Amino acid sequence: MSLLSNRIKAIIFDLDDTLYDCSGTLVLKSKKLASKIISKAIKCSEAEALRLQLELEERLGPKADISREIANLYNLPEEFCREISNTINTLEVEDAILFPDAIDAINELKRTGYKLFLVTLGKKEWQERKIKVLGLENVFDEIIITDNPLGKEKCFKEILIKYNLVPEHVLCVGDKIKDEIEVGKRLGMSTALMKHGRHYNFYKSEINDSEPYTYITKISDLLKNNEN
Repeated sequence: MSLLSNRIKAIIFDLDDTLYDCSGTLVLKSKKLASKIISKAIKCSEAEALRLQLELEERLGPKADISREIANLYNLPEEFCREISNTINTLEVEDAILFPDAIDAINELKRTGYKLFLVTLGKKEWQERKIKVLGLENVFDEIIITDNPLGKEKCFKEILIKYNLVPEHVLCVGDKIKDEIEVGKRLGMSTALMKHGRHYNFYKSEINDSEPYTYITKISDLLKNNEN
């Protein structure tokens, strides 16, 4: 069936790893910056420090505080974690670019008449910088940034109330099974899971086959007829 059935009137998008490759660009870049600090702290090469981060994330998941895990493993002081955090906060986002089909697909959805929303999790200043670099400031009916890991459900409910929508009329699009997809399902929305990025790759093994997911590999898939 079509992802955009006649009942869908609005679409809520995630940002990172949904509209652009965050895992392969900014996340990897931040790990390489952290590797410089880690290598000095535990006396290894930067390549070994990067490998350590990747191995820990593969085992513990993308939500784990990797610098904290390394500090605990090597009995490092609190200053170690602060230095990594401060360094990552200076990360330039100017090389972030949208997936090739994203803006054309979003503009077509907008032209067709769908209400479009962007709900993203992260530090407000950093997410705003990404949105500006990606040229998305004026694309959506509303952009909501939350720094609360559990905040997307509240944001979704606010959208429903503010725009007089019912969950059955909303499609939620994102890569995070444990975040926007489960929240959307719980609220009664349709969902489309983006098969991309570290969150999807880590949690995909936990997908319950008794609750089928609708998948996309690019935003323009929303414009096609798809079957679950």
